[in-house]
Amino acid sequence: MKALITGANKGIGFEIARSLGKRGYDVLVGARDANRGQAAAEKLAAEGISATFIKIDLNDLDSLHTAGTVIDSLDMLVNNAGIPDSVKSGRPALDLTKHTFDYATEDLRTTMETNFLGTHELMKSLLPVLTDNAKIVNITVPISPTDFWHPLAYITSKAALNVMTLTYAHEFKKMGSHRQIFGIMPGAVATELNGLEPGGLGGFVKSPEAAGQMSADIILCDRNQNGQIIQYDGKIITDYEVQLRD
Repeated sequence: MKALITGANKGIGFEIARSLGKRGYDVLVGARDANRGQAAAEKLAAEGISATFIKIDLNDLDSLHTAGTVIDSLDMLVNNAGIPDSVKSGRPALDLTKHTFDYATEDLRTTMETNFLGTHELMKSLLPVLTDNAKIVNITVPISPTDFWHPLAYITSKAALNVMTLTYAHEFKKMGSHRQIFGIMPGAVATELNGLEPGGLGGFVKSPEAAGQMSADIILCDRNQNGQIIQYDGKIITDYEVQLRD
């Protein structure tokens, strides 16, 4: 069994790769930085996991098309890679203090091109090599704004990703395919993007290790999860439009 995890050189992606590798998957470590990706693959290999680096840059269509030619068969695609905003000097990658009105069109364009259009292109490139029972997993976030959580560019791109998840799932079902596509919302996770610490926010913030383990548990669940968007606690968002209205 073979799994490709994008953005797997660090954070949640690396821990999902580790969890799947420990459960017998041959892991393809997708990353845009070759040195970091190779280092991550070697670290996993040192733990006895079958791991190989593959260049996946969501802003480089050539790398995405190449992936579709060098991978002969794939049982699992975990779309984890993404950016929270366009990079600004001296600012954190995910700036939760940024006011909605301060987002420029370029912020939205950059984030959408990476998180949505890049992921879409990768999925399209890999469809021909997916096995009959393959799973596509999109790591996503809640898109309903709250006082604490409303980074416009990021949640807009993830809303588009969620819609793509539901639409692909509809097509799989209509075709009578055994393939599944679903989303996982791991909740607040301490990463270098947000500067949070495990146990923060009153214990709500998870470590990458805990988030990776939880995600792997959901990914490998025996039930059919096609078209579902699943929270970290197992709750299934059953009516996406109701969530939007609420």
